[in-house]
Amino acid sequence: MKEIKNYCYLIVIGFSFLTIEAQDLEPRSLSAMPINGNFFLVSYGYSAGSILTDGAIPIEDLETQLNSVVVAYARSFKLFNKLAKFDAVVPYSFAKFDGVVRERDSTVSRNGFGDPLFRISLFLVGAKPLNIPDFMKSEEEKFKFGISFRVRAPMGQYNSEKLLNLGTNRWAFKFGTAGSYTFNKKIVLEGYLDLWMFTKNNEFFNGNTIEQSPLIAPQLHATYIFKPGIWITGSFGFSGWGETKLNGNEQDNQQNNLKGGVTFAYKLNKSSSLKIVYSNGLVTRYGVNLRSVLVGYQYGWFDKK
Repeated sequence: MKEIKNYCYLIVIGFSFLTIEAQDLEPRSLSAMPINGNFFLVSYGYSAGSILTDGAIPIEDLETQLNSVVVAYARSFKLFNKLAKFDAVVPYSFAKFDGVVRERDSTVSRNGFGDPLFRISLFLVGAKPLNIPDFMKSEEEKFKFGISFRVRAPMGQYNSEKLLNLGTNRWAFKFGTAGSYTFNKKIVLEGYLDLWMFTKNNEFFNGNTIEQSPLIAPQLHATYIFKPGIWITGSFGFSGWGETKLNGNEQDNQQNNLKGGVTFAYKLNKSSSLKIVYSNGLVTRYGVNLRSVLVGYQYGWFDKK
């Protein structure tokens, strides 16, 4: 019974990062913009791969396929005389798991909403809170630095009687810092450092309690800008620490995972753009090891005076 509990625990922890991976590769988050802007995004993503668990657990060949539709909204505004941005993300997922449990083939499917995310970002250096006319006349600064705070709310689909859920039934908080430097208006180098912190899930399957240590997630991005609105980025993200406990017992499953990806953005017109993202797990010690493709459409508009 203890082995089965540990198995359930590790699978759920891995799945919790499928819908919003702790090391999401998100380049160009420090792009300057005018205030009073509104941005609507809808995207479709497909992910497939494996979930890596402890070799002592009686699970083999654990594979997953995930289809996700994400709807997001963002707004730029002035806060403390700085440029700020708020965004909200809501995922809906169709997930399938296949594995061999004690020499028996098993399949599980889940469809529904995942946990929504809410974030506020603040530019401290390099971007001023300007309206459209002033923004168009200003010269973009080479160095930018900002901070962000993100909340993942436990509002997704969750049932304590099931092993796998789309929601995590716990709060998660991410504190982030980011810096970027632009060379010759064509090449942008970015570095992010994020720290995730989690509350306990006291209603895990079979009356158990799950908790997780803070997770650190640095990222590096290199972007080449062909012309305004058209660019390509190569990215690397690492996640470390994040050990977990089941009923207070340490599981010896510290994260040491590396992920790489490529993002291409194309401006369709003055109001809309298209984004294509490919990412792949390069080194995975525990958790999910996925190949993912995402296609997103963004439409933006500004408040009328």
